[in-house]
Amino acid sequence: MGKSAAQAQAGRDRARDARLKAARERRLQLDPDQIARERRIDEAAVDVEVAWEERTQAERAVIDAEVTAAAAIERLMSEKLTVKDIVQLTGLDQATVRRLRQFGTDGPETAEVGGDNSSAATEISGVQVA
Repeated sequence: MGKSAAQAQAGRDRARDARLKAARERRLQLDPDQIARERRIDEAAVDVEVAWEERTQAERAVIDAEVTAAAAIERLMSEKLTVKDIVQLTGLDQATVRRLRQFGTDGPETAEVGGDNSSAATEISGVQVA
């Protein structure tokens, strides 16, 4: 396609886009409830995105806390305390202490949040997510 033909096509495309925009505005004027509906849809979509970002941050906070707890439990174990002693000292249940001990030996590198590794974060935190 030559330069003038391309310019002519670009001009037609701009004119079509302007007509589409004008037609949409006329349609919206015929149905004012549509504007409110579209705004509600946009706001709900943004609310989902924000909530999901907050969820990811919360997952990271849980994992960070568990890493810290696992390290502290390992320090207690190095002091020759039994799991039963640690349960009594911390108020955690035995299953949680054992899970955190295992987490401490696995290392935090498996604790990625989001993406393809979100199941690892879920497994570490013991939280079931959809």
